[in-house]
Amino acid sequence: MTNNYKISLTLLIKLSKTKKTFICFNVENQKIKEFVLTNDLIRFRNSYNTFKLVEIIKPKLSKLTIEI
Repeated sequence: MTNNYKISLTLLIKLSKTKKTFICFNVENQKIKEFVLTNDLIRFRNSYNTFKLVEIIKPKLSKLTIEI
């Protein structure tokens, strides 16, 4: 099962350049509102609704379509 989220351009750039392992984030109406890029999942896990491995997200960035 895949989830589709709307993200900002700044988050997209940060995800493509990061060396961090995890992204922890809160979702409202399929939009990522708050996020943190981290290597320490235990520290941020309870503060955010969802977390993903950045390593899994990065290959999907190349298949990205941008709507203007």
